Amino acid sequence: MDPIQKGLPLQTTEEMESTFLATPSSEGLVALYQALKADFNELQLASILDKIRPIQHRITWIQADASTVLLQALARDPHPHVRKVVAAHAAIDDEVCFRLSEDQQTSVRLALRKNPKCHPVIRGALMAVEKRKTTMSELLTEMCWQAKRAEMKAAELMELVTDWTGVEEAADLADLSLEQANLVLQVLSAKLGKGKMPRKPRKKSKAKAKAKKKKKKKTARKR
Repeated sequence: MDPIQKGLPLQTTEEMESTFLATPSSEGLVALYQALKADFNELQLASILDKIRPIQHRITWIQADASTVLLQALARDPHPHVRKVVAAHAAIDDEVCFRLSEDQQTSVRLALRKNPKCHPVIRGALMAVEKRKTTMSELLTEMCWQAKRAEMKAAELMELVTDWTGVEEAADLADLSLEQANLVLQVLSAKLGKGKMPRKPRKKSKAKAKAKKKKKKKTARKR
């Protein structure tokens, strides 16, 4: 039963923080995170979490059945090892993927890229970073944000990318041309009512596409 039904006064976020720090728990963290988020003050969470020592206390909360909201909260943890454990968790959602894809720590981004539950286009963006294709990484990340605004699921975005570029695997997204990436962004903008739908390029036959890819790999080996 919630406090309103009990007739109890609602706690302020300051009171919730005090209670949480006195007796840290995953349930308390979720409640505090949701309250801070409702007040648009979730940035405060990192400094609050930093007061809980050692960090192993936070890591023990990340069990196999950890909730999505708990992972969202701990994705804001100031310690990279905690964020790395979150990045590898099987229950991460798009919000966690988007946040940790821009993490400053390479180990966190690598853990996220290797996670099968990572958003496929975010994985492509991370691979583009590793290949030093900064512009492509930014374009792929922007695709994800545009798709989120259009309320498209990860699988739907990947299907759209495949339909307009022919690329079917996340591993190949980093090798899209800038023209292809911008074309997908134009399509997403049109779906959001911010422009005209571009003309779809003529599809190449699978045989030609396969031959071109094989030739590209052969040329790379010679270099």
